[in-house]
Amino acid sequence: MNPFSPIYQKCNTGNSQSKLAELPAFPRLLDIEMTNTCNFRCLMCPTGTFSMQRPKGFMAEDVFYKILDEITPHKTPLRFIRWGEPLMHPKLVEFVSAAHGRGVLTHINTNGSKLDAAYIGALIDAGLDSIKFSFQGVDRKSFNEMRNIDFFDDLIATIRLFGDIRGDRPRPYVHVSTTITYENREQVETFKALLTPLVDLVTVGRTVLEHVDLKTVRLRPDEMKMLTFLKDQETVVRKHPECPEVFDKMSINWDGGVTACCGDSDNLMTIGSVRDNSLDAIWNSEKLNEYRGMLADMRHDELPLCKTCYDYHGLQTPGLQET
Repeated sequence: MNPFSPIYQKCNTGNSQSKLAELPAFPRLLDIEMTNTCNFRCLMCPTGTFSMQRPKGFMAEDVFYKILDEITPHKTPLRFIRWGEPLMHPKLVEFVSAAHGRGVLTHINTNGSKLDAAYIGALIDAGLDSIKFSFQGVDRKSFNEMRNIDFFDDLIATIRLFGDIRGDRPRPYVHVSTTITYENREQVETFKALLTPLVDLVTVGRTVLEHVDLKTVRLRPDEMKMLTFLKDQETVVRKHPECPEVFDKMSINWDGGVTACCGDSDNLMTIGSVRDNSLDAIWNSEKLNEYRGMLADMRHDELPLCKTCYDYHGLQTPGLQET
């Protein structure tokens, strides 16, 4: 069982008052951004399309250790994810090891391109609890179209190597996740059959491209043509989820800025900074409670990020995406 899945999928039901009354005293989970730079140029991502407006950088040690100090008494799990490739951070293994030493669970989302045998061994030895390899599409062609790089076969080889090095050890838990646009059920089943023997979990959702503004991306003509084609093929079911973000976790950018939304690439829903405030104060802030009230009442369309947020993995409605 992935120790992170039940936390992330949890979502209370009821009106805004009852949800606020049930609010945990401290976030159940933290997403922290090691960097908002990436070595891929994925067409669904503001990092890859160069449409992100905020400055680029890497999380400083003092920011990370302030976060770790504050979460240690609560043993709040850390997910090293958000808008960049976390394995590009030179201190990632050290940070995982430090968290493990405090009894804090850790998880990484990665495109897998930076992993070799030595890096895999270092992460396992550091005590990493969970890792998710992110695909797009279900074969070499569809991966290349969305990820903008021919790395499908190489990623499978890396996942196989990761499993070989992990061996019989129960950790890290290994998850493969992908999303699709036009791919059919047969293609999806072939993908699942290929990856399922290598990992602990394979999930398939639908790619959301509605938020991608063709006027702000900086792409070559061939990339723009492909992105336009993929936007036309978008098949996500446009159903807003009952937002688990504001009731269960917070997202922290590389510079210490905290946002209420995991999909916030440009600080549209910031609620504070760990450099200036405690996580406890930010978690209980008036601004975050305002967002909680709106989203508990399913007022997604009043918020620019939330209006294009959909249950793209069918986390709350199993079978929604029919994959």
